[in-house]
Amino acid sequence: MPLPFLPQFKSIFLLAPLAAVSLSTHAQSWQFKGEGRFFSAPTLTGNTILAGSSAGHLYAIDLQSGKQRWKFSAKKEIATQPCIAGNTAVVGSYDGHYYGVNVKNGQTVWTFKTGGERKNGGKGLWSMKPDTDYMEDVYDFFLSAPATNGKSVFFGSSDSSIYALDAATGKLKWKFRTQGPVHGGAAYSNNTVVIGSWDTYIYALDANTGKLRWKFKTGTDTQYGGVLEGIQARPVVADGRVYVGARDAQFRAIDLATGQLIWTYDGGNAWISGTAVADGEHVYVGTSDSYLLLKLDAKTGKEIFRNKGGGYVFGAPAVGKNLVAYGDFTGRMYLLNKDSLDVFSTFDTPGRKAHGTSTLDRDQIDFLFLAAGAVPEKYSTTLLVMDKLYALGPITAAPLIAGKSVIVAATDGTVYAIPLPDQP
Repeated sequence: MPLPFLPQFKSIFLLAPLAAVSLSTHAQSWQFKGEGRFFSAPTLTGNTILAGSSAGHLYAIDLQSGKQRWKFSAKKEIATQPCIAGNTAVVGSYDGHYYGVNVKNGQTVWTFKTGGERKNGGKGLWSMKPDTDYMEDVYDFFLSAPATNGKSVFFGSSDSSIYALDAATGKLKWKFRTQGPVHGGAAYSNNTVVIGSWDTYIYALDANTGKLRWKFKTGTDTQYGGVLEGIQARPVVADGRVYVGARDAQFRAIDLATGQLIWTYDGGNAWISGTAVADGEHVYVGTSDSYLLLKLDAKTGKEIFRNKGGGYVFGAPAVGKNLVAYGDFTGRMYLLNKDSLDVFSTFDTPGRKAHGTSTLDRDQIDFLFLAAGAVPEKYSTTLLVMDKLYALGPITAAPLIAGKSVIVAATDGTVYAIPLPDQP
């Protein structure tokens, strides 16, 4: 919860060797410049990268050359990671529709109208001033990313519903009602759809019928005006466990079959809003205000290693055979040794290189430093700070590791393909 009036969670130790090599000094394979900002993670299908932008475009980019193959346009921002079901890419837009798009040519396969899509918000959000004004949650970056089992696609909506559609036709199969907007992405495993809502519950539904199998209550915040509640992350399912973080600063492992809690990792006062990656015996996940990438024991939740960056982590890491890649809100991407989480390379966006020194305090985001004397409790101060941060080209999307390259989309409207350096 990147707000100045909450206590900052302090890291215990830092694993980041000073000798890390900057990827900025390496020749980049290519850059693709789109319109708007890229918040959501791109998806790789075959040799094509699909990336949705805030300008309402879904771009198909050739993996080798970085050239545009086609462009699909919605009426407003495309705010989900594309989900591939056969030859159809499914994305959601703030124009109130989810679209099925042909991955070969960008033509519309089907269109489904929800009850409407919007960012979260309210009067006096999180007790900010003036409490008579309506305020949007400036950190509500994503709509619900769909999941698929090949025959159906599953996603949530700002209309407080969870939907199952026929993947080929876009026709409604079932609809389940929650008590709050659903912007967290969906996960599918073992005929079960798992998804979190802003109503603080994680839901497990029968994929065929939409019938509730179980629901799990996350934290409710009465101290900070609702800052520390709600679920923004997409769950990940592995080995019969659901791994999911929430804005209550807890990261949990839940039994997929029963909904019973297995373990909890306490993130202090830092949202855990990004999707985790489960890789065998370990789980990797990022945090917001504590600026961490964590490596946890999958069975116990015990912290094994951490890497501390300089800004909020909203995207999932990418985990390869020997490395982990993640981006943060300062416009920097880190490449880490998978075993130790030591940094061996970094990549900075042009905005980070141009504005990092003036915008960051000792290479980290500091709200009060950015506010520069403005009243921190005012919503206008939050907007001022966000404008400064966006000049850095923040990375809120998960990187992609593709062969010997890493692909990263940034809010500067650019998708970067960067050759991976040799690990020490």
